[in-house]
Amino acid sequence: MRTIKHLLLFLLLGMFAASSVFAQEEEDRNTVPPRLQEQQELYEGGDYLFPAQKRSNWSIGLAGGTSFVSGDVKAQPGWGAALEVRKALGHVFSLRFQSAIGQAKGLNYQSSRGYYNHGNNPWHQNYTTSNTDPFNPTRVYYNFKTTYGDLFLQGVVNLNNVNFYKEQSKWNVFVSAGIGGMAYRVKVDALDASGNPYDFSNVPQLSSNNTLFNFSEARRMVINELRDNILDGEYESLAEGHTDEQGIKLGTDANGNDRYFVVNPALSGSAGFRFRLSRRLDLSLEHRIVWTNDDLIDGQRWAEWPAGTATAETGDADLYQTTLIGLNFRLGPGEESMWWTNPLTESYRNNANIKDKLDKLDQDSDGDGIADLFDKEPDTPDDAIVDGQGRTLDTDADGYPDYLDEEPFSPKGAQVNNKGVAYDADNDGVPDIFDVEPNTEPGYLVDVKGRAIKFPEPPKPAEPVVSTANCSFPSIHFDLDKDKIKPEFYPELYYVARVMREDPGLLVQLSGHTDNRNSDTYNMNLSQRRAENVKNFLIKNFGIASSRIQIDYKGETTPIVSDLPDNRNPKFEPMHYLNRRVEVTCVNR
Repeated sequence: MRTIKHLLLFLLLGMFAASSVFAQEEEDRNTVPPRLQEQQELYEGGDYLFPAQKRSNWSIGLAGGTSFVSGDVKAQPGWGAALEVRKALGHVFSLRFQSAIGQAKGLNYQSSRGYYNHGNNPWHQNYTTSNTDPFNPTRVYYNFKTTYGDLFLQGVVNLNNVNFYKEQSKWNVFVSAGIGGMAYRVKVDALDASGNPYDFSNVPQLSSNNTLFNFSEARRMVINELRDNILDGEYESLAEGHTDEQGIKLGTDANGNDRYFVVNPALSGSAGFRFRLSRRLDLSLEHRIVWTNDDLIDGQRWAEWPAGTATAETGDADLYQTTLIGLNFRLGPGEESMWWTNPLTESYRNNANIKDKLDKLDQDSDGDGIADLFDKEPDTPDDAIVDGQGRTLDTDADGYPDYLDEEPFSPKGAQVNNKGVAYDADNDGVPDIFDVEPNTEPGYLVDVKGRAIKFPEPPKPAEPVVSTANCSFPSIHFDLDKDKIKPEFYPELYYVARVMREDPGLLVQLSGHTDNRNSDTYNMNLSQRRAENVKNFLIKNFGIASSRIQIDYKGETTPIVSDLPDNRNPKFEPMHYLNRRVEVTCVNR
């Protein structure tokens, strides 16, 4: 339990040291940090050659995998876990705090006897007696279980972030190196459950004189025999340690010597790659190596006993290695971590923008006469009238663009119908927004404020002054597809009324006509409405009796100008206008 507490304390200290680095006061959450805003503004204005470096966010990651020690005892897989906190200093280089804990094991398949005369060694303590021949000690099988923790500050270099042919890679290859510290403790399985040495005499011996030497089947046979039938896997004994080094005290060995959780300075190196899952998540695979210049990480530092010579230390320091699979999460605002952002993207994007602007100088996609580069409405409908920036005009701001507005100059603020025409409830020609008499009866002539005008009655002569033989009246003409009497023809109708007042016995006929556009049925009905509107105007405004006015309508059958085209060619509009009429003629009494 004490060991686990020490490891957890070590890892928590590492996590605190790493997290304290990015627990700084939070800056403005923009892509470019405030201190570089001026540079970015100068760059965007063309006054500085280089853009500002984008905000570099922190990322945090957790990883786990397998761990092993490269030393004097044959390694077997253990486990490892790591926490990392990383910040990019550029697109290629990052700083990373990485803290790891783990456990590694080892077991030799060849027997050993080089432990003799090393009192700090549990094999010597438990398998040597005063009667043992120093040149032929009992053979044992070295094993160990190492528990470790470490903390490193590392520099991480991306190897493929600068890509000339792709904006962003899915894979990120990196290497790292760092300096820091590690602590470890080693125990061995030297005694059985009763505290007695194991009996290894029945385990097959593998040597250079043995036909089984180096054969994988023979090695498996030895390892299985040791693990299944002899060793109990308790690792009860502290391995040989550095009694002259002070670290985290673990207790004392069998001889009363203090034993410590050894603390060493260390170097780390790693290589791996990451796979981008999203703008915040990536998956990593990394192989990590830690070097401490310490030959006791596997609990063994003595070369094998050559008969008749003195023992010697092995020449190489131990390494421990970890292969980790991790998940990393990017903190803070912004679109991407800098190690995923290609630094060439800005240049390529600027080149593309310049090319696009040059292309748009020659393009007018909607054919409105404004180049796409300056057109703020590049999909203007056909026939639409636009302003100097290519936007569809709506002169009266009634919500209907001029090319669809039948009344493009509606009074400001007036309510309009679905054709952009201001509402005129009584159809007197004055929009409701200006009409002070909005319920004028149909047929009355009104002034500019929509008030009905009362015409003076024509004088009544003693005798008729006009006869049916020589009476002649002007025609009343209409706009296309309209039956409303235009104010410019009010004087002509006043003249008709005056003549009829002067000759009470006079009867008139009103004949309605249309041009040749639209169907025969529609035009017949339109000509009838025109004639009736003229009749109602004479009755309401001048008091002419209805019995004195006859109605006739002929549609498009009797034009003044014949054989006109039925399209809207401006060239022929004046002639169509002559055909759209109501003729006033005298009839017999």
